[in-house]
Amino acid sequence: ASSDEDTQALTWLLLFDMGLVGSKCLGRGVKTFGRGVHTRAVRAGASPNKSGSVYAVMVSWKVKQQCIDEFIELSLMDAQGSVGKEEGCRRFDVIQDKKNPDQFAYCEIYDNEDAFEHHKTTDHFKAFKSKVGDLVVGEEKVSLCKNVYPTSPETCWNTKNDVKADNDDYFKKGSLHVIHAPKYVKPEVADQFIKEIVADAEASCEQEPGCLRFDVFQNITDPGEIYLYEVYANEDAFAYHMGTPHIKTWIEATKDMYQESREGKTIEEYQNSVTRIGRNVWPADNAGWSVY
Repeated sequence: ASSDEDTQALTWLLLFDMGLVGSKCLGRGVKTFGRGVHTRAVRAGASPNKSGSVYAVMVSWKVKQQCIDEFIELSLMDAQGSVGKEEGCRRFDVIQDKKNPDQFAYCEIYDNEDAFEHHKTTDHFKAFKSKVGDLVVGEEKVSLCKNVYPTSPETCWNTKNDVKADNDDYFKKGSLHVIHAPKYVKPEVADQFIKEIVADAEASCEQEPGCLRFDVFQNITDPGEIYLYEVYANEDAFAYHMGTPHIKTWIEATKDMYQESREGKTIEEYQNSVTRIGRNVWPADNAGWSVY
C-alpha cells in the first residue's frame, strides 16, 4: 500500500478508538492497510496473535440421530467455556452439516500447542469428554494443524470479544454457509498446492462480497492433508464463489495433485466422509465472523 493509504488506515483506527466510527466502517477503512504483508483487514476489538502462527484443531463427528440436540448442548458448553474462560483459545466454531444433520465439525483455534494442552485440563472439557462418547458413532476425526493462510501477525483470529453479541435469539439462527473440508494431496506437491489455494483464498476474501473468511491449515504430522475453512454469508455467496475465475484457476492448477486413495477408500469417498458443509451452530451470526 502507498504511504497515503497507510495514513488513511491509521486515521480510521484512531477514529474507532475515539468512538467516532463503528466496526463496519473501521473494516472498510483498514482494508488496504499493509497490503504488502497482509491482504486481510484486522477486525475491530480483537487481540491478534503477535507471532502470526496459531494451533488449529479440526474435528469431525458423526452423532446418533436421537442424540443430536444433546450433542449440540454439550458442544456449546465446551465451546463457550473455551472461548470465554481460556486465555489461549481464540475461537471454537461448531458447524452442523446441512445434508446430514447428524454430522458436525469443530474449528478450534489456540495460540499454540500449550494452550490446547491446557484446554484438555479444564473442567468444561472434562465434562464434555465424560459424556460425548455416549452420543456419537465411532471415533471422532481430529487433525492438529498449523495455519498456512493467513499468517500475518495482524490477522484477527478472535471471536472472544464478540461472544456477547449472541444475546438475541434472532442472531442464533445459524444462517451462514461454512465449508470445513480437508483436501488430500501428494506430499511432494503439498507446497505447490498451498501456493495455489492461498491465491484462491486471497482473491476470495478481497473480491467476493459474500466471502467472510477463508482459512487454510496444514496437518502438522501429515503434510498432505490441507484443511480449507471457508465462511460465506449464505449459500448464494458460495454459489457466486464457485463461478469466479480464481476458483477455476485453482481447480485447473491442482487437478493432478490429489492422492488416489486413503484408508482403503477412494479419495473422493474419504473426503466426503470427513467434509462438513452447513450452518454455524455457534458462535451466532453476528459474532464477528468477517475479517473485514
